[in-house]
Amino acid sequence: MFVGCISGLWGCLSIAYKIAGVTILIIAANIIFFLTNLSDPELYIQLVQNYGLVPVQIIEGKNLITLVTSMFLHADIIHLGMNMFFLFVTGDGVERELGSSRFLVLYMVCGIIAGLFHSYLNSTSAIPTIGASGAVFGIIAAFAILFPFRWLITLLGFIPIPVPAIIFVFITIISETAYVASGVVENVAHTAHLGGFLTGIFLTLIFIPKRRLKEK
Repeated sequence: MFVGCISGLWGCLSIAYKIAGVTILIIAANIIFFLTNLSDPELYIQLVQNYGLVPVQIIEGKNLITLVTSMFLHADIIHLGMNMFFLFVTGDGVERELGSSRFLVLYMVCGIIAGLFHSYLNSTSAIPTIGASGAVFGIIAAFAILFPFRWLITLLGFIPIPVPAIIFVFITIISETAYVASGVVENVAHTAHLGGFLTGIFLTLIFIPKRRLKEK
């Protein structure tokens, strides 16, 4: 059922191709799955157990589909809201700049590589990991490369502070690297954030020349 819902999104992509609609489709999919979780707590537990990413299983080559399905599950409304907020703020501009098809590839690959990176650095963990954070961090990285002087919101404690995207990226990569190096997890997959972020930088630098060549 869960995998079928994801595959059903592909039928809408031809409609969204010429507009920045893939971002909205991804946000809608995440919200729909989350609302399903709220309606049936037992179903939520089953979804996390069956479709959450378990690092030790990935390392053993098992349940690889969870590299994708885990991206559409969230722990609570704050987890969902933060991810979807940053995807909404940065995704539209990135999608319009790169095109919907490249944007979708960027998002999915960042999420998958984030999961692999997290699994590699936490290879003995049997704790399910869920959330779109790895993919979203990849989109944020792309946004900073494409629009370095547009403003984003960073948090100083609980205080929101607007900063240029390039400064936001600098703060993000320093803080996430520090978290990974310190081993402080606090129920947050910082390794996935860092993996998605670095993948986003790499893919965006590849996609930009191809996009400009196509436009010429």
